[in-house]
Amino acid sequence: MKRTMSFALILMLTLTLVSGAFAQELRPFIYVLPRTVEALEDSPFHVAQVMGFLAEEGLTMELVEAFGTTDMKMVATGQAQFCAPGPMYTLSGIAEGLGVKAVMAYDAINIWGMAVLTDSPVQTFEDMQNAQEKYGRKLTVALGDASWEMLVTPTLIAGGVDVKEDLEFVVAGENRYVQVAEGKLDMLFTWPGECWQLIGQNYDFKYIDGNDVLKTNSNSIITSQRMIDEEPEVVQGFVRALCKALYFIHYNPEAAAAIMADEYPNIDVTWKAAQFIQDGRLYQMFGAPGSDEEAKILDNIGFSWEDKWMLNVQVALDSGTIDVELTPEDIFTNQFIDNSWDRKAIEAIADSVDIEAVKVRYQAE
Repeated sequence: MKRTMSFALILMLTLTLVSGAFAQELRPFIYVLPRTVEALEDSPFHVAQVMGFLAEEGLTMELVEAFGTTDMKMVATGQAQFCAPGPMYTLSGIAEGLGVKAVMAYDAINIWGMAVLTDSPVQTFEDMQNAQEKYGRKLTVALGDASWEMLVTPTLIAGGVDVKEDLEFVVAGENRYVQVAEGKLDMLFTWPGECWQLIGQNYDFKYIDGNDVLKTNSNSIITSQRMIDEEPEVVQGFVRALCKALYFIHYNPEAAAAIMADEYPNIDVTWKAAQFIQDGRLYQMFGAPGSDEEAKILDNIGFSWEDKWMLNVQVALDSGTIDVELTPEDIFTNQFIDNSWDRKAIEAIADSVDIEAVKVRYQAE
């Protein structure tokens, strides 16, 4: 009860900062995901909604799952307002003339990597090279969907891996990590948010970090050109609210874990795993803790960097994902990035979350 009252009080205090907030009708919009909505790593969207950051902007969000089409095409056709596809998907969509543009860096580093068992002979990208000579066969990579091969291939190439000669991609479905854990497949294509969760659930995995070999960005928030032209205040409000949420999580990831545990109480994880998930999300948004990269991103939350995007363009051209050279102006805009909000106020809100009231409901492991 104490936690519920705390969230309600925070939301009330936030809303009162906006003149006439209680009387105004919040403008609804849709954020579309390419997978199930119930995922603990999607904390920024829930923090923005639950903690009142969206309401401050006069907005309210509905999270939906894409059915029968892609998240990007739903945004391009006005069925949704925002999503965050991988960079290769974004570039291919722009090259095809879908009329979308990135308006905020979300996963600001290259998040695509591999998970292997800690006792696997493969511990680095170098260990994947010349696999048939080293191991007498190709190494198997577990994918959830065949299209994921496009996401990870640029990173593997940057790591010196001959994708055709060294690897065999296997579509292994939602429980693909089990097959890697049981030794049936060699490597799991994954990302920090997922891998950290699996480690938190006591899977004996090591993460081979793609950001070490290819310094690009990954999923960015995109919207349609129509939204940019006709409803810029909605884009501005969503981006500002989400930037606040990213900072909230960086400042107090345990508070984010508590919010997500409260949002999805039926997801069976230990408190350790709930925290690990937020550590993974944090890594994706800001890079390695204590690194120069983290400091740069933290000073410029949501900012899209030209060098990272143009490296993605070159990778997409080299791999044949696109056949037209895109310019920065084609791909992204930073016009909606506004980090003038008060970070101390966000910290105070994060400190007000009653973590213990949620934590006691979970196993301590």
